[in-house]
Amino acid sequence: VIECKRPDLETESGKAFEEAVSQMLRNQRDDEIPHLFAYAQLLLALSVNDAYYGTTGTPKRFWSLWKEPLNEDVLHRAVNRSLDEARKMRLYGWRKYANWVRKHFDEQEAVGERLPTPQDRTLYALMRPGQLLHLLYQFIVYDGGKKKISRYQQYFAVQETIRRVAHLNTQGTRTGGVIWHTTGSGKSLAMVMLAKALALHPNIKNPKVVIVTDRINLDAQIWGTFEACGKQVVRARSGNHLAKLIRSRKADIITTVIDKFDTVAAKHKVRSSDTDV
Repeated sequence: VIECKRPDLETESGKAFEEAVSQMLRNQRDDEIPHLFAYAQLLLALSVNDAYYGTTGTPKRFWSLWKEPLNEDVLHRAVNRSLDEARKMRLYGWRKYANWVRKHFDEQEAVGERLPTPQDRTLYALMRPGQLLHLLYQFIVYDGGKKKISRYQQYFAVQETIRRVAHLNTQGTRTGGVIWHTTGSGKSLAMVMLAKALALHPNIKNPKVVIVTDRINLDAQIWGTFEACGKQVVRARSGNHLAKLIRSRKADIITTVIDKFDTVAAKHKVRSSDTDV
């Protein structure tokens, strides 16, 4: 669902897209048109020089920008590509004021090529059919019943991780790496999305995800996030329990505090060469 505002719209903040976000939230209320959003996955608030996105139920403060380096030549061609007559008829022919609408866009086209706007960039980045389906399939989760869509940093962190681990390297192992997060960047949900992406990837038959942290409260937080998102996750109660979980193929997602590995390594001598861990 897209709400697009003219850039010269007068608002209290001076930003037209904020009015678009407010109307999106208003329209989702029970006394408005909530049925329009029953199956909507991606919501956009646009105003030429501003473009923000969210999903159903996203509070105003969490509507986000999508930042992605795009091929400028490809983007420029896409923005300035002319439509053939058949497509123009499909777009304009059914409208009540078809002649006026078509005249407006024909005049814009006659002016000549233009530079892409932030609105163009966001539409191209998120709405290309393959990209849109990928985003909806892998990067929407329900956190305690609240629908959440990936932020751009979560999306690209998961994409880069999958690119690294989906194929065995020349040593027959999976290449690792480091992702550096800032506070509030959504690392817990990024882990949920990564676990989901691993489970869906055809090259990784039986993935086991072990999430290791250095604090009990952080372990509890991440375990709770996975639980709230409907993922089957087991929290290691002790070093002995962790050893059993690692040996077992029953637990697909395990959370633990790092000091429990002392018991696993020293007492139980547990080792795993499984490339799907």
